[in-house]
Amino acid sequence: MSLACETPAVSFPSSSVRPATLDDLPLFEACERTGFSENRRASKASLRHSITSPSQLALVIEGRARRKKPVPAGCAVVFQYKRSLRVYSLAILKEHRMLGLGEALVRHIVEFAASHGYERVTLEADMNNPKLVNWYRKFGFEPVRSLPDYYGPAEPAVRMVLSQLSRDGSPESVVIVVDEPGRVRDCCPGVQFCSATDYLADTNYAGSNRFHVLNLCTSYKTHSMGYYVSLLASARNHRVTPSVMTVKDVTTPLVAQSLLDEIKDAIHPRPLPEKGALLELTIILGRTPDPCRAELARKLFSLFAIPFFTIVMERLDDGWKFRKVKLLHLRQVARQWPELLRTSLEAFCLKKRYNRPRLKSYQYDLAILADATEPTPPSSPMALEKFRKAAEKVGFFVEFITKADHRRICEFDALFIRETTAMDNHTYAMSRHAYTEGLVVVDDPWSIMLCSNKVYLQERLAHAGANQPRGWHLTRKECTPKFLNSLPLPLVLKLPESSFSLGVFRVSSVEELGDKLVDMFKHTDLVIAQEFLVSDFDWRVGLLDNKPLFACKYYMANNHWQIYNWQESEDQDGDGFSGRSETIPVDEVPPHILKAAIQASSLIGNGLYGVDLKDMGGKAYVIEVNDNPNVDAGIEDLVLGDELYERIMRSIHNRIEAERHQVRYIY
Repeated sequence: MSLACETPAVSFPSSSVRPATLDDLPLFEACERTGFSENRRASKASLRHSITSPSQLALVIEGRARRKKPVPAGCAVVFQYKRSLRVYSLAILKEHRMLGLGEALVRHIVEFAASHGYERVTLEADMNNPKLVNWYRKFGFEPVRSLPDYYGPAEPAVRMVLSQLSRDGSPESVVIVVDEPGRVRDCCPGVQFCSATDYLADTNYAGSNRFHVLNLCTSYKTHSMGYYVSLLASARNHRVTPSVMTVKDVTTPLVAQSLLDEIKDAIHPRPLPEKGALLELTIILGRTPDPCRAELARKLFSLFAIPFFTIVMERLDDGWKFRKVKLLHLRQVARQWPELLRTSLEAFCLKKRYNRPRLKSYQYDLAILADATEPTPPSSPMALEKFRKAAEKVGFFVEFITKADHRRICEFDALFIRETTAMDNHTYAMSRHAYTEGLVVVDDPWSIMLCSNKVYLQERLAHAGANQPRGWHLTRKECTPKFLNSLPLPLVLKLPESSFSLGVFRVSSVEELGDKLVDMFKHTDLVIAQEFLVSDFDWRVGLLDNKPLFACKYYMANNHWQIYNWQESEDQDGDGFSGRSETIPVDEVPPHILKAAIQASSLIGNGLYGVDLKDMGGKAYVIEVNDNPNVDAGIEDLVLGDELYERIMRSIHNRIEAERHQVRYIY
């Protein structure tokens, strides 16, 4: 931003910030001309891309004079990453400087970051302009790295970071969650713990974003209480250590090795072990009992973000080979390293958190993951062929791959998954591995994780105020006869991770409810119960980049309450397996259905989603959000035809283009 001291021509008593449109392109060009030297200006094509890109924020600040039309006075371009925002450019027109508009624009970006769950805001400032650097300091930005010749020869920059974001500027509160506080208080005197049950109950925590959850439950296994603490923390926009995705990462050798490779040049423990020697290191919240390995422990905790773990690595000629990670629990750590645990907990509650590094990719090859043997794939062979033709039309070289090709992921630039996804199979592992290697991925790993678990979805939708059937999270402890008798019948019971209507059951009596819960609790600690809404069909709205792509009515199977009747699955070609479908032009879908679908998909991300809804008396109820939705020849493509496939491929292509024009820094 230019900080010229000219006297303003017009004074504005107030200002406002809005998203930019293509009509604002001349304003952006004018700001570039008056705010930056020629070698630092963005081109018209680049500015146009920023305004239309789904991965960038293009903002306009307007000055407002009493009883007059708002006057566009400045603009900003902000890159959106998964956990951070990067202010790429920010400028105020020459005639409107010194009115506080630049400050208002920066504060708007910081507020946006805080209210949308971002962990930090970064920017680059001219190192030769100390006035500008100090101006950013007043907002809380701090220099973290010098960048020689950043703008050109002898034109250095300084990278500045604003961390610890919160909506009102106050620091985050750390909530340390354990299974049973009474059993660990003696281990850590003076430390305040919260029980997993209390945290999940949500009365004290669900209403605020200003919490960082340190999850120290004994187990993080799928469907355990620790698993649900991390999952619901994410749904509530709380920062959480560890996240569900993090636990999956360190227990997937391919992903763990990819993460380890990110800091391979920084792993130089002294004394250096011999070739073939094993290095075993225990890490307690970034600290270690071995003082010689303190810096390495900090780096590994920054990378893996697991509270307590022991990692084993083997030294090879070309670096370090990941062998295994053993997760440690609180009581175990308290017995062996009580003083280190105490100091580590104190430091964690006071210091800034670490962020996961990111990678980048720069090519144009597309891998489509498909399984020809899958009985109910999201796309038929004919649809896959249409995807191939569409991808080639927009500029991809296409190769169909299977799970056997997981080691070849690095050969590609994008991965498009057309298998039924799940957290516990190869689809998630390949998606996560691909993303870690810098590929553009659809479905991305966080979409798979968030959509696959109905507990997360229910909590996320409730937190956002979306309409959905009344629901309850059932645990063994609370399912007393009195409580079960209080629930309305019939009910739909869902296993937290279910797809294609599998793991979903309807119960019509208290006896049937009790029997089914006994069976379901054999597989999970938490079961979802929802009121049963009767309808002839469900709406499915397909969305990409949070824009409606297609819409269908899926009717219930004959003499059944679901779209799919899995009791008829042995005769899947028969009429009894699934109900009929009807594809509707998006502009003919009731507005309240579209609005609810867009709201629901935006809570997950900007990928390819299918939102299922019911229309009850003119009111939309969100049933669930699906990653990896069906896109099949003769059904979802009946309205758009080949254009449907081309839009999806263009989106992937645009994402690669956006990545090519963004600098992803690892620090």
